[in-house]
Amino acid sequence: MMRLINRTTRLGEMYRNEKMKQYGLKGMHHTYILNICNNPGVTQEKLAEIIYVNKSNVTRQLTNLEKAGYVTRSPDPKDGRKLLVYPTDKAREVYPKVAKILKEWNEMILDGFSIEEQELLLEHMSKIMNKAKAKVDKMDTD
Repeated sequence: MMRLINRTTRLGEMYRNEKMKQYGLKGMHHTYILNICNNPGVTQEKLAEIIYVNKSNVTRQLTNLEKAGYVTRSPDPKDGRKLLVYPTDKAREVYPKVAKILKEWNEMILDGFSIEEQELLLEHMSKIMNKAKAKVDKMDTD
């Protein structure tokens, strides 16, 4: 099962890379754009939690997105040790294009599935993800 999930993920990344290269985006940049636009002023730490990556990956990706003009970072006025991340106009402009690319991918890979099958697949995948998250969260407390 994990082999199939991982391969599907890599194929999705290849598709996104091709479709988003015209915007200077690749890899996981779509996740950052969507989450920062939906949560302006999010801390880097919270962003890492939301997208399930480590803080160093967030820092590296945000540096790339900042250089490309998609985000800005500023110190948190309440805690100067934290950085708040905001989308730029460029990010807000590309947001619907990124969302459309993701929607198209989902529609392509689910083509031929009935609505009921799609809902069941989503339900099962959510259960799997929640179990995985619970297991990892438990590791953090052990």
